[in-house]
Amino acid sequence: MDEKLTIAEAENTYIDDLNTLGDWFLEYEYLLAISADLPHIPKEERTAERRVKGCQTGVWLLLRYEDGRVRIAADSDALIIRGIISIAVFLLDGRTPREICAYTPRYVEQTDIKAQISTDRFHGIQSVIEEIKRFAAQQLEGGAQ
Repeated sequence: MDEKLTIAEAENTYIDDLNTLGDWFLEYEYLLAISADLPHIPKEERTAERRVKGCQTGVWLLLRYEDGRVRIAADSDALIIRGIISIAVFLLDGRTPREICAYTPRYVEQTDIKAQISTDRFHGIQSVIEEIKRFAAQQLEGGAQ
C-alpha cells in the first residue's frame, strides 16, 4: 500500500527540488511547470467573496469540507503566484483539518522564492495559507477531526 507523504515530507521534496536548481530562472520555470497541473477556477466562480484579501494580484480560493478532508482549489492571474500557491494546494488539498492547522509553511522561506518576490506578494502568499488554515480551524470548531 502506497501511503501518502506527510505534509512535511511532501514539502521537503519541493524545497529540495527548488534548492537543487540553484538558479532563479530555472526555479521560475519549475513553478510554471507545476502550476500547469493546477486546474483553473472558471471565471464565473472568481467572485469577490472568493478573492483572497491581501494579495497584490488576483488570487481566488474555493474551499470545501467533505468526507473529513479539506478540498482546495486556487487560481491566480499572475503566473508566478499561481506556481507558488500551487505548492500550497498540492501540500494541503485532501488533508484533514487537524493536519492543516498543525502546518507551518517553510517552502517560501527555505528557498529563493522569498528573495525573488516582493514583500507584498510574500504577504499575499501568507494570506492564502492563512485563509486555508482559518477554514480548517472552522471545521475543527464544528467537530471535525
